Amino acid sequence: MSSPLPNRPVAPSPSTSVGVVDEAELCASLADYHAWQARVVIGVALRSYLDPLVLTPTEVIHHAKALKALMDSGQLVESAAAKIATVQARLPGQEQRARRLAIQTAIDETWGKARIAQVAFASIPKGRSAIDSVLAAPPGKSPTGDVAYDLRVALSVELNELRTWSVKLDRLLDLYQWDKDTRLSDAVDGVIGDVLTSVGAGMELFGNTLLPGSFLVMLCELLFGRVSMDAMGPNRLGVLNALFRQGKLPQARMALLDRIRRQLKAPQPLGRGSVDQEGEILKTLTGHLLTRGGLIGGPAMADGLTVRYSRRLEQGGASAYRKSIVGVSEGQSDLICRIHYLTAVSAAPAAERHMDEIVASLEAAVGNEVLIENMLVQTPDTALLEQGFSAAVASIRASGLPEDARARIAARAERSVDDYVKSGRLAARLRQMEPVLRRRTIRLAEIACSNLIRDDGALPLMRQHILEIVRQPQFQADLAAQQNNEMAQAEVRRLFELLERLRQIPTSSAPAPQIPMVQTAATVAAPLLTPVMRGLAAETVMVAPPRSPPVVQPPQPPGMAMTVAAPRGPSTASSAVASLDICPSCFAARPAPDACRDCGYPAKSDNRPGVHLMPGTTLMSRYKAGRVLGQGGFGATYLGWDDRLHVKVAIKEYYPSSLISRAQGSSNVIPFSDEHAQSFSSGLTKFLDEARMLARLRDVKEIVGVQDFFEENATAYLVMELLEGRTMKKYLADSGGRLDVRRTLSVLGPIMKALQTIHDQGLIHRDISPDNIFLTNAGERKLLDFGAARQATSGQGAGLTVILKPGFAPPEQYSNEGKQGPWSDVYAMCATIYQALTGKTPPDATARFMNDKVPKPNELGAGLSPAFEKVLLSGLSMRWQERPQSMRDLLRLMTNALGTV
Repeated sequence: MSSPLPNRPVAPSPSTSVGVVDEAELCASLADYHAWQARVVIGVALRSYLDPLVLTPTEVIHHAKALKALMDSGQLVESAAAKIATVQARLPGQEQRARRLAIQTAIDETWGKARIAQVAFASIPKGRSAIDSVLAAPPGKSPTGDVAYDLRVALSVELNELRTWSVKLDRLLDLYQWDKDTRLSDAVDGVIGDVLTSVGAGMELFGNTLLPGSFLVMLCELLFGRVSMDAMGPNRLGVLNALFRQGKLPQARMALLDRIRRQLKAPQPLGRGSVDQEGEILKTLTGHLLTRGGLIGGPAMADGLTVRYSRRLEQGGASAYRKSIVGVSEGQSDLICRIHYLTAVSAAPAAERHMDEIVASLEAAVGNEVLIENMLVQTPDTALLEQGFSAAVASIRASGLPEDARARIAARAERSVDDYVKSGRLAARLRQMEPVLRRRTIRLAEIACSNLIRDDGALPLMRQHILEIVRQPQFQADLAAQQNNEMAQAEVRRLFELLERLRQIPTSSAPAPQIPMVQTAATVAAPLLTPVMRGLAAETVMVAPPRSPPVVQPPQPPGMAMTVAAPRGPSTASSAVASLDICPSCFAARPAPDACRDCGYPAKSDNRPGVHLMPGTTLMSRYKAGRVLGQGGFGATYLGWDDRLHVKVAIKEYYPSSLISRAQGSSNVIPFSDEHAQSFSSGLTKFLDEARMLARLRDVKEIVGVQDFFEENATAYLVMELLEGRTMKKYLADSGGRLDVRRTLSVLGPIMKALQTIHDQGLIHRDISPDNIFLTNAGERKLLDFGAARQATSGQGAGLTVILKPGFAPPEQYSNEGKQGPWSDVYAMCATIYQALTGKTPPDATARFMNDKVPKPNELGAGLSPAFEKVLLSGLSMRWQERPQSMRDLLRLMTNALGTV
């Protein structure tokens, strides 16, 4: 089929000139020409044509009318194809004429396929959604038989009618966020990438006053979930923010990263031409992109950052690139980040001529004691430090360096921390930084127990440093003074665990210095097991118990043992468990083998066999599940015990009883059928998303704190802080069934402010009710159960009703087509306030479809001012547009109405 390009040449207008294309990947098939990488190039080449018409590359590829209009616009398509062919011909083994012919063939095939789709889609009945028709078609029976292609056609047909970028993005987010069909989600993901890489869309969405560098910083903040919604306003950015933070929209993410990289390499300045401003912007961008997990964007992004740095230098060419490698790397004060940059840039084609400089920079980095010291003292989580440093060493071994240099530098990096610690400088530095002896000892012990330290290297010296500290009378006095300090006692328990681990680590060097010997009452007489300790006088160090004063001894002559009583609490790593019998159901101390005096276990138990975990079940070799605290349709919550910290916790298990059962004689769960397994798997993903969401919101004090989450027993668990108090439902019952308006707002005001923070991040709760608001004994308010798993069954028939609370759920939650947002939580909050003021739940939204009648609170004896009652009822409106659109607005309106008579 010949291309419908015009036969007579038409001079392109200034508005339809070809954009600057400086690179374009080779495409081998038509699918490659339609993929996101090719669409980025199309968007760049045809920007002056697409942006004024608010068109995405996907639309012109898949919508026959849009493609025909483009081809009829003059020689624009031919000019773009020729430009791209010229760029591709620079690649090794490529020839311009052959590339031009390949691109022309792809254009012909694209046009032919679009025409076939146009005819096929014409058979869809008017009034029916093309997207729904494609999704509902049996396998192989979609309009053209290619479902993935047909979904992009259907999207293009719908988007072509929308004339602003904001409206297009809103529609795409609606389709992505609420639809459960991954086929459509994949197609929508790609088009969102088209929108976000459009210059015109960026100006409309973010404003046209941002400097290029500030715009790139904004894209990074969006990409990594850090957009401030107070500044940005539109909820669409909050939704994008949340989706990227959850690891979704992979195609859009790659397209955005590609846009950032291309603009880094572009000649235009990022700021207003000031060297200092340019440097600050580049530093901010590098901070976003270069993490301890690696350089986001890999070698290509490393090349972009290096090229941008080189533009700040007076000289150009290879000399500038060489100096930029050094400049960018030395700008990283974190050793792990510096290693990741250097290993990434070593794989960039432009760096091939500068390999000696990269090798020298890496060798200098892994031998830099200042970088090593900063890494050790500024990273409180030793496990994350060990993980990050191991990844950095692995990146050296997998880098593009010469083989001998790779092996040499990796080996030196593996020894670098041990060599630094062996010099004694770490102990000296910690002595300057940390005056509290127990915390200094913990830090030394954490590093000593890590794989960063070698048995035949710094380990004996670390043991000696620790021994010197615990011998000090001040150390004993400090433990004695902290007997009623919960935080200090948690630190003591941590120290006990570390010293026990350290005692069990053998050293291959001999003779070794004496090490702290951690013993309990049950093991005082035990023989010394480590070869290093044989024949040496053992130093016994025993850690103070929680809320129990240790025995403080005066300074002892050299060679005498020093003793502090061991902590009490279960620990799988210590024989202290055997000496202290605690109830596996409520974790209260009880004399074995009698039944627990607090809860009656094992004679009495609320844990049902075959449904709940049995008391004492161990999870992740760290947590124990006790008695069940609550059971819902989608999960059970248990009283738990953290063996490591020796504190009670709450453990939430994903257990949708309508989908699974407990395997006989096992803690594992089993779906009822393959269909149930699919729903269960989807819900499990949402449950883990909930955990990540709560972890991200840990700074909001009104949200229950998450300590851990993991998968085990073929399901998942969420470990949270254990709250003591009562739900708002119980509080209302204890208060006679209702509250006055001021008490109601004093209870719910902090929750409303917390919800505003949540909404600012593009998230909605969707399950606000008195059941999910908790009042602690300390006077705090907590918002419970974000119910991410509950979204899994929405749109699946009968399962939908399970996730809704009649009277509190707004009407849009009863429909897959409903537009949900902050206003949905406003409705539920107003329903909660209504119940608190009247003692009655508002009528269910389904009952209001036919007869929208909500009794006025004053008719039920609430005694509200007319202004306050009006605000409350507006929040219960069936139409979301008529409600206050944010929690901030609702709280402001209600507060203002309090003083109105």
